[in-house]
Amino acid sequence: MRNDQLNGKLNMTRRGFVGTVAAAGATVAGLGLAGCSGGGTGDTGDTGDTGDTSTSAVELIEADDEGFVVRATNTDGKAPKNECVLAFEGEFQEMHPMDWSDGNSGNVVYYIYDSLYDLDENYELQPRAADSYDVSDDACTYTFHLHEGITFTDGEPLNAAAVVANYEAAIDKDNNWRRRRMFIETIDENTEEVRIDSCTAVDDYTVEFHLPTPYAPFMNSVTQFYLISPAALADSSWDYSKKSAGSGPYVLEEYAQGDHVSILRNEDYWGEAPSIDRIDFRVVPEAGSRIAALQTGEATAIYPMPTDQVATVRAAGDINMVSLESTTMRYVTLNTNYEPLSDVKVRQALNHALNQDEYVKVMYSGAATPATSVLPEMVPGYKAQTPYEYDLEKAKSLLEEAGYADGFEVSVICDNSTQETKGATFVMQQLEQIGVHVNVLPNEAATNAEIAAEPEDTTELQMWYVNWSQSDPDGFLRSLLSSAMVPPTGYNTAFWKNEEFDAELEAGNAAPTVEEQNEHYGKCQDIAWAECPWLYLASDNTLLSYKAYLNGIKYVPQGIDVIHATLNV
Repeated sequence: MRNDQLNGKLNMTRRGFVGTVAAAGATVAGLGLAGCSGGGTGDTGDTGDTGDTSTSAVELIEADDEGFVVRATNTDGKAPKNECVLAFEGEFQEMHPMDWSDGNSGNVVYYIYDSLYDLDENYELQPRAADSYDVSDDACTYTFHLHEGITFTDGEPLNAAAVVANYEAAIDKDNNWRRRRMFIETIDENTEEVRIDSCTAVDDYTVEFHLPTPYAPFMNSVTQFYLISPAALADSSWDYSKKSAGSGPYVLEEYAQGDHVSILRNEDYWGEAPSIDRIDFRVVPEAGSRIAALQTGEATAIYPMPTDQVATVRAAGDINMVSLESTTMRYVTLNTNYEPLSDVKVRQALNHALNQDEYVKVMYSGAATPATSVLPEMVPGYKAQTPYEYDLEKAKSLLEEAGYADGFEVSVICDNSTQETKGATFVMQQLEQIGVHVNVLPNEAATNAEIAAEPEDTTELQMWYVNWSQSDPDGFLRSLLSSAMVPPTGYNTAFWKNEEFDAELEAGNAAPTVEEQNEHYGKCQDIAWAECPWLYLASDNTLLSYKAYLNGIKYVPQGIDVIHATLNV
């Protein structure tokens, strides 16, 4: 069977940009970050003041056909040394390659550890630790042919036995690592279902995964299955925040939670050697500080770029800025167990009370697309739904039908960054128009993660202003909306359960062709959209700015990629 017949159309084409930016000094393309995060792909505030959510002075962002909002006019600058500083809004919470939960951490892991395959900026599968793979005609056996001669940084060989050891560690219930969910599905508190029957070494450099039934997202899962030295796996005291154990192009130098992660070039890397000696991933939550760091050269690139600072970037002359469609979805989870959010009419009313077009302008200066499904348009299998038109009278009527003509009070948590607090404040102001009083509760990202992990019988979560990004439909539909994925198992923080949805999702994942998969995924979207477990906001573009002396930066599903970028020094 051809690889391109499988896995939900992984080889999706990006619009424009790819292949043309290299001529301008960099190649930037890709998706949103994988996973759940309060951070963002676009940032509008630079002062920390979240009170102004009007559009009276908004300058809309416009990108050319290649994705550039600003092209540097001064390209003669030099980097002070062969080191790159990437300033991020959000934190890096975990360095364990099988237990990270946020996209920023996954971005760093991508540099240190190899997976068998990767997804590139065009959603296309690319070999990494494996040279090739084959799929049986029944789509139940995947055979990977490993690249020979790869070693982990401790000298252990990356061979078939190492892959098997990693798989066995990943599914070990005692380890309970987050990546376990790629291979094991939780049906309920006491029941699990395996996605893979076995992982076996055929010979030293051939490994086979046997699936009980076809599973469309399998190869996408493989791209997030990062391989660890068997010696480290066997050492229960190994601290991945202090010492890495991968085979990737970089090794961990230092991890300071809440501040930075530093990585060094792996001088013994088996593949194409990276050019940049050292990369610092720095946490800079305040938007104004990020843009200032870029202006002074303290930062080489910043993510996300504040949307209200385009004029500043243009005036600097030595900075490029790009705006790219992403797979990031912005939404507010509505706890469907919490009255009155348990009433679908109330949830529909909230959606009719939110002006998505204004949200796009206020939050992203136009560099976003209003949500028209529970999947962003860039995700394979997307099916457009009938929008919830902004209609305050209809919203009030629905509230009255539900018995809440006078409105009600509810709380929403959000990360305490400039952008996230501003977004939650916008939601508060919109819902106030129909008598729904929203208390905005900004917290540290780690605190929100703890709140979101509480099981449904003890949770106090009512609404959560959040975002998610994945590159395949199952990564959204199962992770966020499946009955099996309510906390603490997963991220269905709407606590929404629908048997018909679950059945269609399983049918889609087991379907043998992309067309059949998308038919079932489309029905999932129909069901969820009508039930409104979320307040639907938008899919914002990836906004990235970087110094003109940085060449070859890319944006891939795993995040910012400068592995083979170069600096003019």
